[in-house]
Amino acid sequence: MTSPGTHQLTQFDSDGNELRRVQLPDYITPWHAVESPAGTFIISQLNEQLNQRQLIEVNTAGQELRQFSRSLYTEHIAVDSHGNILLADLSNRRILLLDNHLSLRRVIIDEHQLNYERPWRLCYMEQSGQLLVGSEDEVAVFDVLRH
Repeated sequence: MTSPGTHQLTQFDSDGNELRRVQLPDYITPWHAVESPAGTFIISQLNEQLNQRQLIEVNTAGQELRQFSRSLYTEHIAVDSHGNILLADLSNRRILLLDNHLSLRRVIIDEHQLNYERPWRLCYMEQSGQLLVGSEDEVAVFDVLRH
């Protein structure tokens, strides 16, 4: 769970018990976070120093390890068991696939496939290879390639 006001993320187990709190630098306003298979956290956030939306990876101490900065607006992300990241790019109405080093691999769903809807939420079901994409008006289901 992210907390923009406190610049923290809190990790819970499946029973709702708090596992840890990660304090982020004050210039980071987190929006959404997921844990990677490597035990780090991938966070969509606003970098207040740069006034720019970014995707960053931090360790459990809140130290930034790497970032993905492009002209995009994202709030929601998903990750697979290999550390690949699915990124909802609202501003460009597409879904991006990044590798586990936050490098762009490709656009996996474009604006035409999304019927020009803005992708707000993602849910990736790796076992079936399906990606659910929530927009303002609907939820679309896509079959995406599995590893």
